[in-house]
Amino acid sequence: MSIVYATLADMQATFEERDLVQLSDWYGAGEIDAYRIERALKKAGNKIDGYVAAKYGDRTGLPVPPLLTELACDIAFYELHRSTPPDGVKDKHKAAIDTLRDIAAGKIKIDEGDITAIPARPGAIHIAGRKRFTRDDLDRSL
Repeated sequence: MSIVYATLADMQATFEERDLVQLSDWYGAGEIDAYRIERALKKAGNKIDGYVAAKYGDRTGLPVPPLLTELACDIAFYELHRSTPPDGVKDKHKAAIDTLRDIAAGKIKIDEGDITAIPARPGAIHIAGRKRFTRDDLDRSL
């Protein structure tokens, strides 16, 4: 799956230019290193794919929900730090991962509530409701 959840432009709209320069410009050119940011976004995308695919399957070709773009930016920003990130960055990263876990668990829906994207397994039995049996129901069946 090579879905682009966020772009350099999304990162620039989310974070201060000086922060992006400081985190990506390892050689002192004084400007954003687009390659490093795109690499961080790719890492973030791989993490997102891992969680989202658990619930939704392959979303290639579908529009990227704004929530996933926000999460990709937060995860990529965390990935850009070469050493220990500040607490605020760690907290946003943790919150992003927690949100991805909630998406994978079905607690948060990313496509207007339709979670039928995963194809049914052949031979699987699907039960619409849950029937509760009482002793009377069991006695009548004998």
